[in-house]
Amino acid sequence: MTPSIDPVQFPRQIWQAVSEQARRCLLRRDFCPDQSRVENLRCVHLQNESEGRYGQQVWFFEATGIDTVGRRHMLYGAIELSIQYGLLEPSQTALFEDIEQRQKFLRQEVLIAESTAWKSRSTNFWVRTTCLAVIVVSAMWLTMLALYISQWPFAASAS
Repeated sequence: MTPSIDPVQFPRQIWQAVSEQARRCLLRRDFCPDQSRVENLRCVHLQNESEGRYGQQVWFFEATGIDTVGRRHMLYGAIELSIQYGLLEPSQTALFEDIEQRQKFLRQEVLIAESTAWKSRSTNFWVRTTCLAVIVVSAMWLTMLALYISQWPFAASAS
């Protein structure tokens, strides 16, 4: 799966917020804030918010991190943002030392976002079981009602 997205113009505030999240991701891993740098920040997955679910953005970046002893590390980062009522909320950030791990992260996040509860076997089972139970209970209730009505005093005198 190659990260691709139609060209979208993001506002400057979004670029700044995502860039700041990337910097924080480096700082959490104890890389030097002055010598480490974030490069090639880009959005690789965009799902707009809809009536039924929140939106999602996944951003990738490469970073050069300098650790406490001065060693240089090439890192591959991912940032997931949730779009809730038009606001961007950071969901999770991750740093990887391998591109394949980052790609695996993308596949998992996109698949989780795209899979709905209705596609789940257990949900399907419980929905069908509940529908069947409602039909059975309704049929029993209607049968009991019919028997009750047939035993009414005016029903017997009418025939």
